[in-house]
Amino acid sequence: MEFKEILYNFFPDKQLKEVKSFGNGHINSTFKVIFKNNQQEYILQKINTTVFNNPDDLIQNHIKVQEYIKNSTSEIEIPQLYANSDNKFLLKDNESNVWRLTNFIENSYSIDVLENEKQAFEAGAGFGWFVKSCSGLNPTDFREAIKDFHRLSFRISQLDKAIESDKAKRFTTVKSLIDFYKKRENSLMEIEKLIDNHEIPLRVVHNDTKINNLLFRNEKAVAVIDLDTVGPGVIFYDYGDAIRTIGNTVAEDEKNIDLVDFNLKAFESFSKGYLQQIASSLNDKEKELLYRAPILMTYIMGIRFLADYLNGDIYYKTKYPDHNLSRSLVQKRYIELMEQNEDQMKLVIQKFKD
Repeated sequence: MEFKEILYNFFPDKQLKEVKSFGNGHINSTFKVIFKNNQQEYILQKINTTVFNNPDDLIQNHIKVQEYIKNSTSEIEIPQLYANSDNKFLLKDNESNVWRLTNFIENSYSIDVLENEKQAFEAGAGFGWFVKSCSGLNPTDFREAIKDFHRLSFRISQLDKAIESDKAKRFTTVKSLIDFYKKRENSLMEIEKLIDNHEIPLRVVHNDTKINNLLFRNEKAVAVIDLDTVGPGVIFYDYGDAIRTIGNTVAEDEKNIDLVDFNLKAFESFSKGYLQQIASSLNDKEKELLYRAPILMTYIMGIRFLADYLNGDIYYKTKYPDHNLSRSLVQKRYIELMEQNEDQMKLVIQKFKD
C-alpha cells in the first residue's frame, strides 16, 4: 500500500503534497506528512510489531491519556491520535504493516544531548507535568507495552542466565564487572520489594524519559512525545531514567571511561523542574528514596548491556566487538559517581520535595 492510499484512509478530502522520513527513532518508522493547501502537518508512523507485538495496546493507552487531559490548559501537550474513515486509530495495510497518524507539533524541535541547565529544568517540568496530568488515571486500566520492561528481578534473571550459559565465552574477561553489579543487587532489590508491597505506589508514567522524547519551542518544553511505553510504573522509572541520560556528560557508549562525569547542576535543575510539578503527590517513601532512582535505572541498563555482551550481542545493535561492554562500563562508572554524590543528591531532593 502506498503512502497516498494509506493517508486517503485518514483524510479522503485532502491532496497529498509530500511525505518524508522524519526523526532518528530506532524502533518505529516515522514520516512527516504535508498536504496541499493545508497548514497543519502530521506524523505518520509504521509501528514496529516485532517490538510492540500488540499495537492496539499502545493505541488504547494513548487514547486513555489523550481523553483524560484533553481539557488541559497547560502550555505542554501530547500528540493527538487521528481516527481513520472506519473510526479506528490503527490501519493495517495489505502487507500487514500497522500505521497510525498524529498531529505534528508546530514550530518545535527536539534535542539528543543536554546543552544547558535551562533545558534540564524544562525537561523536569515537562516530564513532571506528564505524571501529574495522569495522576487521576488508574494504572491497572493500562497494559504494559513491553512486559517487565523496568522490573529489576527480571533483568537480574536475564543476567544470571547469560552468566550461566556464557554463550560468547566472555565470562572470564568481565568477572570483575559482574562482581560490581552483583555487589549492588540486594540493596536495589529492596526498592522492588517496596513496589510489590505498595509502599511505593503504582502510577501511570511515561516509562521512557529520554530528553529527545520532549519537544521544545523557544527554549520551553511544549510537548511530551513517544507514548508507546506509557502505562503502569513507578515514579522512580521516569525520574531515574531521565537523570541517567541527562546527568551523564558523555554518550552511553563512550570508550574513554575517564570522560564519564555526573553533572550535578543538571541533576539539580531537572529535579527542581520535576519536583515543582509532582512533589505534593509523592508519599514519604518515594521522597525518602528518590535519590536512589537514577542508580536503579542506570544499574538496569548496565546489566542489560552486560547480559547482551555475554550472550554474543544478540539484542542491541553493535558497531564493534566490545560495544556492549563499553556501554556497560559507562553505566558502571556513572553509578560510582552518583554513589559518591549521594549526600548532595539527597540535599537537592530535600530542597525541592515540599
